[in-house]
Amino acid sequence: SLALHGAVAARLRSEPELVGRARAKLNEWIARGGRSNELWLQWQEILDRPVDEVAAFLTERSEQAAWLRKASPFAGILTPAERLRVLRDVRAKFGSAA
Repeated sequence: SLALHGAVAARLRSEPELVGRARAKLNEWIARGGRSNELWLQWQEILDRPVDEVAAFLTERSEQAAWLRKASPFAGILTPAERLRVLRDVRAKFGSAA
């Protein structure tokens, strides 16, 4: 998850409009409701920060960041090929999944 969000953070720095996509996805999730609503509300606060801060949070090693990555509105930002490349890189480096 950390490696995948690292790749998202890199894209976010060159494509800041991706925050808008994440906000739209988050708004859909909140409108539907669900057990992750508390996490989504925290994501709303994070997405209101400057893009560099959002990107930094995506790769933060804090307990909060790790927990929030489980309900990330950035799901779907990476193409399947990008996702596969990141996962292969992680497996090659660590011998396990991201």
